Amino acid sequence: MVGRSAGGPDGGRSPVVSVDTVTAEGPRVESAVSYSDELRPFFGDSSFYVEYGVDVSGLPKSLLTIPVVAHVCPVAWAVGADVRVPVADRRFLDSLETVGRALSEMYPFVEGGRVLVERTPERDEVAPPGTETGSDGSGTADDPVASGTGMLFTGGVDSLATYVRHRGEDPTLINVRGWLVGVDDDERWAHTRRRIADYADRLGTDARFVESNMLEFLDTAMLDAHYKGRHDGAWYSAVGCGLGLTGLCAPLAAAEGIGRLYLAATHWEEFPTADRFDHWDGGAIPWGSDPAIDDEIAWTGTAVHHDAFEITRQERVEVLADYLREHAPALPLRACEASATGSNCNRCEKCARTALGLALAGRDPNDHGFDVDAATFERARREIEAGNWLVDFHILAYWLDLQASVDPEASYPVAGVDAFADWLRTTDLRAAAARSGPPVSHRVVRAAARAVPASVYARLSPAYETVRELAPRP
Repeated sequence: MVGRSAGGPDGGRSPVVSVDTVTAEGPRVESAVSYSDELRPFFGDSSFYVEYGVDVSGLPKSLLTIPVVAHVCPVAWAVGADVRVPVADRRFLDSLETVGRALSEMYPFVEGGRVLVERTPERDEVAPPGTETGSDGSGTADDPVASGTGMLFTGGVDSLATYVRHRGEDPTLINVRGWLVGVDDDERWAHTRRRIADYADRLGTDARFVESNMLEFLDTAMLDAHYKGRHDGAWYSAVGCGLGLTGLCAPLAAAEGIGRLYLAATHWEEFPTADRFDHWDGGAIPWGSDPAIDDEIAWTGTAVHHDAFEITRQERVEVLADYLREHAPALPLRACEASATGSNCNRCEKCARTALGLALAGRDPNDHGFDVDAATFERARREIEAGNWLVDFHILAYWLDLQASVDPEASYPVAGVDAFADWLRTTDLRAAAARSGPPVSHRVVRAAARAVPASVYARLSPAYETVRELAPRP
């Protein structure tokens, strides 16, 4: 049995998460997982599954285990538990050691743990079809490397900017169900599939879809309740998304010959960092998708690349604006995570800030999937002043980025933007953010959940169920 450290010291006898079985039939991979009592609150009642639009049943088991291991590891490390798995890809096992260390440095509550593996096949046992031995920056000279390119894609600013930057590589667009669209939301998923397929048609590339119950397999509501005060945002975004989302793609990448997988940056270099993260020496606020994590993830045939970290979100909008102006004057952008149809609701914080970003870059957002006017920006001002929108530190940072991009001499192409930009340029956003905060009920349950042992979590049941229903999905 091979043991690898993944963050912190072992500290004696550790709790365990065990990947007991991994089976594949056609496009579907299922994994049965068991765990020590200390971890029970953080997992749902279902086994883990992931489905692809292609047959993956002939792939090596070492690659098929990657999706589930990528999801159990951050939870196990937070508790200081070991992860046991019957077989693992050597390159991915090396990645876990580095990623675990990065998460422990980001978040002191991540205690770390070992990944205990019965067998790690040699490279020539696991090389996927279409790979060649050689190095293109994705591994050592002896590693097999696939020639294709893929990217996680939603149609939002970050992923579209990554597409524009790498469109010469003809990247396959990969969208994941189970992340922004739940596994039970068939109507929204049908809209999402049509929208992503439309992007692929417009851009002249291919689209692939991955479906997983990862946010039902993990009890993300309880993870948020227990750890929210020690990171920004929700659990999966702040801790698990880089390793989790890319890990989901491993069998697809192997089946499709994808050797380079791009994950668009959420934040950027010198992204503002809250005082409570002064211990972290990274380039941006601690987050589950970061160059210290994503650029270290690899498995046989494939390496992950964290893209566009060197430019801010508004600079990505400007990259898009140039592309839209020259090549796609009517291409829609997806901002909204609230709309059931996959269109933009034009009322939420993210819709307002994305529409504003386009306007500041000289594009009319109404040409790109929005329906906004002066009333949109009057409402945005009211919501910010009332402290309703700047609920997490990273959202404040997005608005500070927009504030810094306002040109007092410019005239913008949408009614109401000039007045809003003048207000934004001089307002104290940090004071507005200080008026924001989660509801008292959420804070009480989170504080209680952090304070009690796992054996008495069930006593929180009524309040916990309320948090489960109200908690944000990411």
